[in-house]
Amino acid sequence: MDRPDLGGGAVPPVRSTCRRRQRRRHGGRGEHAFGAARSIDDFLYIKASHGIGAGLALAGRTYHGSSGIAGEIGHTRLEGATNLCRYGNRGCLEIVVSITDVRRQLAHVLPAERPADPTPPGGPPSLADLVTRPAARVITDAGRTLGLVLADLVNCLNPAAIILGGELGAAGEPLAEGVRESINRYAQPVSAKAVTITAGTLQQRSELLGAVATAIQQSTVS
Repeated sequence: MDRPDLGGGAVPPVRSTCRRRQRRRHGGRGEHAFGAARSIDDFLYIKASHGIGAGLALAGRTYHGSSGIAGEIGHTRLEGATNLCRYGNRGCLEIVVSITDVRRQLAHVLPAERPADPTPPGGPPSLADLVTRPAARVITDAGRTLGLVLADLVNCLNPAAIILGGELGAAGEPLAEGVRESINRYAQPVSAKAVTITAGTLQQRSELLGAVATAIQQSTVS
């Protein structure tokens, strides 16, 4: 789930959290209708940005869960991690693997890329523009950590594909490589062999196109 840095342990407002969840699901619908998940009915869309969340598509339908909050994988706790989450927990996935943490690590291996202004005009460069060999190692390591959690989902849901979106997803193959390594190692062999891991093809357009696809579907039904 994409979360701005609220600081001070603040809890995101419910409406804001719901909007981010809806954007994540639109991203999955966009990739299903127009992008990397076309013709795939069982897949996970992972939005990896300031937070981590999953959009679940099962048998061609978006799965919301009994309370509408399915896919909150960002709060999965990682063994050995002690980073403090804004909800008071320690070691949550979205604190250990987030665009903020990855950029912090990249600042050490790519000091020339560190902006003097923390909020430069136009925002920081996309990870796709920073994938040199040292940067790729950082991003692949983040993918391995993300893959630890996704391996459990692969075992449970047996998806045909995992589509990586969000700002981290823009890194492309280095992130997918790390996710793939962990799934091959930790998921059941049959499930690991069945799933394809790839970056989304629509990137920032996925949520807009997903909203369009949803509107078209609803107008057709009505």
